[in-house]
Amino acid sequence: MADPEIEKLTQRATQLRSLADHIDSLVTRPKTQSTTQMKKWAGPNAEKVRGDLKSWHTKCTAVATKLRQMATDCDKTAEEAKKPKDK
Repeated sequence: MADPEIEKLTQRATQLRSLADHIDSLVTRPKTQSTTQMKKWAGPNAEKVRGDLKSWHTKCTAVATKLRQMATDCDKTAEEAKKPKDK
């Protein structure tokens, strides 16, 4: 594999990890606030909102995990491409 292709794979891995971090952070703060700081919050929708936030947190975590796996795969492919081929 040519050097630009390896660089592209490495850059893509970095971008995927950055996106995964961003996705992880999307619902962490609202979930934390609603489940810890707003425990006294009550109302007809309070439990539904807390449940929805937990559900979205789980979904975002799953997506972020998959993105990190894709980044690892890109890194492995780039490392394999750097190794000299034995003939």
